[in-house]
Amino acid sequence: MSAGPDNRRTDPAATAAQSDRGAPDNLRMGGDGRVPVADEPAYPEPTPIGRQVHLGSLPPGSLSRQVFILALPMLGEQLVNFCVGLVDTFLAGQVGKEATAAVGTGGYLSWFVTLGFALIGTGAAALVARCFGARDIQTAKRAANQAFVLALALGATMGGLVYLAAPLLADFLTQTTAAASMMVTYVRIDAFGLVLYSTVLVCGGVIRAAGDTRTPMIIMVIVNIINAIVSAGLVFGWVGPPMGVKGIAIGTVVARLLGGLLLTVVLLSGLRGLQLHLAWMRPDWEMIRRMLRVGGPAGAEATLMWVAQIWFIKIVAHTATGNAATVNYAAHMIAVRMTAITYLPAAAWMTAAATLVGQYLGARQPERAARSAHVAALQGGVLATGVGIAFFLLADVIYAIMSQDAAVRDVGAPAFRIGAFIHPFLCMGIIYIGALRGAGDTRCTMIFSLIGGILLRIPLAYLGGVVLGGGLIGAWVGMWADNFTKFVMGCARLLQGGWKRVRV
Repeated sequence: MSAGPDNRRTDPAATAAQSDRGAPDNLRMGGDGRVPVADEPAYPEPTPIGRQVHLGSLPPGSLSRQVFILALPMLGEQLVNFCVGLVDTFLAGQVGKEATAAVGTGGYLSWFVTLGFALIGTGAAALVARCFGARDIQTAKRAANQAFVLALALGATMGGLVYLAAPLLADFLTQTTAAASMMVTYVRIDAFGLVLYSTVLVCGGVIRAAGDTRTPMIIMVIVNIINAIVSAGLVFGWVGPPMGVKGIAIGTVVARLLGGLLLTVVLLSGLRGLQLHLAWMRPDWEMIRRMLRVGGPAGAEATLMWVAQIWFIKIVAHTATGNAATVNYAAHMIAVRMTAITYLPAAAWMTAAATLVGQYLGARQPERAARSAHVAALQGGVLATGVGIAFFLLADVIYAIMSQDAAVRDVGAPAFRIGAFIHPFLCMGIIYIGALRGAGDTRCTMIFSLIGGILLRIPLAYLGGVVLGGGLIGAWVGMWADNFTKFVMGCARLLQGGWKRVRV
């Protein structure tokens, strides 16, 4: 969203920023208009107590309105993401429980891999948000170019690693030959889409950090509609023989490659000043260092989450043996897809919180940054409470629709109903941790993932699901403990306030 022109004309800091646009990227004029200053963001003076300056890159109005306006496009994007994931799970369910397990795991692994892009994306987004808050567009532009190149390189690397590791992952996570074979097929095809999809994830986050949540939404809506249409056509044989799991994977790859191309075109057009330019794509080691200073802990956090989730689904797969294990696993994967509904407000309001926190810190308004995080958590938590109530009431119906296997329905619905109570805490925890990432406080969020994912989720899941024989519900106890603990730690860190002093 763009601000009204009057705000920009009457703000002295904005006038100074406009006069600086012609300066070389590595130099800007100091406050006296004559002395070049270093390549750090030119923060405006702190806002006097009791007075708030509107940031031109943010929607006008109250904090509640700003949070809502920024979150709404992201909510639409997440809704489309959810619908496509639901379609993929539904299509797999028509093939069989092995296909459900394979596609569910493939989606899970794809999510794990995209977490790795936090190494670049989190640092780039935090830096761009600070720069827009400080009205330092030149630095933001260079950060966007460096992020684009690094995303391409990381996407190609991740795609190659996933392709090579697919058989090992299938053997590790499945107990039947049929499920393993389908999983390898799906994961290996899906890996090809990561090369360009990496730019959608990283640079889409950069655009959102600049205050534009609408453009990434439009791109992702197109991506997901293409995904659903192509996947369904290949599975049901609308344009040739039915292709089963392979058709679902091909549809995903086609859509992701298209999304990468669309985002590249958008950045080439110079959206919000974040224009791609070949000269700015040469390695800028100082800029890369600044991004990695924030992104390094975020990448480590993603690794911890990846390890925790891999071991968790490994435990779920071993809460029983043989066919019963596949039943539990398929029931879990349906729950994962449905829980994505809670991630709709969580991801949307997390993005709004991260953008507002970063930009208000850049504008030296830390108290307003803190309030924006709490407002976002409250709004998202209210929506997630409604989702939890719906899950509790409709658990049987959901599983009846999503699986043709009676055993999967019998196992999944009761566990899903109990888990409905954790959804508000899951959502609010995600928003608080996202707000901390927006501030660049990634060392703390990394510690939270270590505690919640490694020290709580895995041991408690193994104890409840395997040692005590609690099956799917027993394993989920570890997941619920992880979710609630992250909510408590994230909220406590926001209240403590150390994140306000983090440099990016």
